[in-house]
Amino acid sequence: MAESLLSQDVAPVTRSGPLARIRVMVRLRFRVMWNTLTRHPWQLVGAIIGVLYGLGILTMVLIGLVALSVADPAPARIALILAGSALVLGWMVGPILFSGMDRTLDPARLVMFPMRPDTQLAGIAVSGLLGVPGIVTIFAAAATAVTWFRSPLAVVAALLLAPVAAVTCVLASQLLVTAMSRLAGSRRFREVIGAVVLLLLVLIGPLMAGIGAGISGIMNLLPGIAEGLSWTPLGAVWAVPAEIAAGHGLLALAKLAIALATVPALFAAWRPLYLANIGTVSSGTRATARAGTGWFARFPASPRGAIAARAMTYWLRDPRYLQNILIVIVMPVVLGFASRGSELPIMFTASTVLVAALLPLAIFTDLSYDGTAFSTHVLRGVRGIDDRLGRLWANAIITVPAVLIIAVVTSVIVGRVDQLPTLLGVSGAVMLSGFGIASVSSAIFVMPVPQSGENPFASKPGAGVLSLVGTAGSFGSLFVLTLPTTGLAIAAGITNQPLWVWLTFAVGLLTGGLFCWLGVRLGARIFDRKAPDLLERLSAQG
Repeated sequence: MAESLLSQDVAPVTRSGPLARIRVMVRLRFRVMWNTLTRHPWQLVGAIIGVLYGLGILTMVLIGLVALSVADPAPARIALILAGSALVLGWMVGPILFSGMDRTLDPARLVMFPMRPDTQLAGIAVSGLLGVPGIVTIFAAAATAVTWFRSPLAVVAALLLAPVAAVTCVLASQLLVTAMSRLAGSRRFREVIGAVVLLLLVLIGPLMAGIGAGISGIMNLLPGIAEGLSWTPLGAVWAVPAEIAAGHGLLALAKLAIALATVPALFAAWRPLYLANIGTVSSGTRATARAGTGWFARFPASPRGAIAARAMTYWLRDPRYLQNILIVIVMPVVLGFASRGSELPIMFTASTVLVAALLPLAIFTDLSYDGTAFSTHVLRGVRGIDDRLGRLWANAIITVPAVLIIAVVTSVIVGRVDQLPTLLGVSGAVMLSGFGIASVSSAIFVMPVPQSGENPFASKPGAGVLSLVGTAGSFGSLFVLTLPTTGLAIAAGITNQPLWVWLTFAVGLLTGGLFCWLGVRLGARIFDRKAPDLLERLSAQG
């Protein structure tokens, strides 16, 4: 659709120059977004919620700036430089961590059209600037003028530099995402990044403990940190009004030069990476064959077994699934450090329950990740019960051993093996109920997720809010279904009576098994009835 729109719109403006082409690209971006939202009402709802969220952030920022305007100039200067630098960093790493960047105007979609690379780059930057995050950033940067109301010249400087700050954010984001998009095609790079992310997640506990212990020392370092950042591309644009308000004209000019030079420098660094991405897109990819049948040889030769084998392959090889497995390793370590700092050993054993909740509910997006490959299920007439149980089977092979191992290890470490049946009862109820909830929800909702082979940092309009709503609904349902077992677990923990301990174990497994069976049966019926509709929505999404 994007290609046809662009081919229709670019031809008439070929003689009108780069500005006309940039306008076409901006219109194209919003046309594609609007068409996507109108075809998917829930994505439209998510986009509206995202706009309201942005307005809420802008309101809070304005309130904070008003509060800074009546404070001393020195703390206000430090706060604005640090916050502005954090905003630029957020633009850079946010799309990578949360897949939050709209990549409608991607090199893969523009490579065939008669436009100069610089025109394409400018169009992508302007389109990003006119999105909700870009508009919020412009207004937030302009609102910093409120802080310097005592100095009219600083107010003018803040207003004039607001677009410069926003453009810096957009270009820095595009630069890093383009670089990461190119590198992400390398399997070796993905393995290295995965190891680095895992290491950082494991170190969250010690890092937070160290930060909490040295918070007073960090506060004393903030003025020096702000001063250093004010001489970098991250903080220079925010420091100029502050220097003007303080009467430091030469310093303001020097930092203004850094801020203005940052924009063309980022553009110059982004351009070769963008051109390299175009070359990567046009050169194609190389496929390699693997000997053997892998997991398909280990499961029964039946529709249910085939689905389980394919799902198992995804769980162990698809980066979109591997991030869920990282939870198994990271969660106990993080909560272990947190429990040491708070002297609450129950937090350590509670990691078992969190893993038992998060891994089964990952099936919620399983069908969405299939994309148009789901057509094989519809064309072959796969029964809903086989689809639901096949996906559950693969997930259970990973989840059940992980829950058992974490439950035993954490109970032994904290010295509460007597409460192990209680922990297993709660974890079993959560895990089995989670399987049932995910079996129903994945047959009803199609989530806007990056498809296989797409840019790993791509984001669909409204995707973030919809994922949040879906997650909240799943966890809310899980909380309600496991209330009986939770109540018995509390009684077992208070009384330490074996009766309550084993009653929790039995009730947890029985109620969890019942909800799992009901969820699978209900999900299978919904699947049989809505499979063609699900395929239609998946095709439209892809």
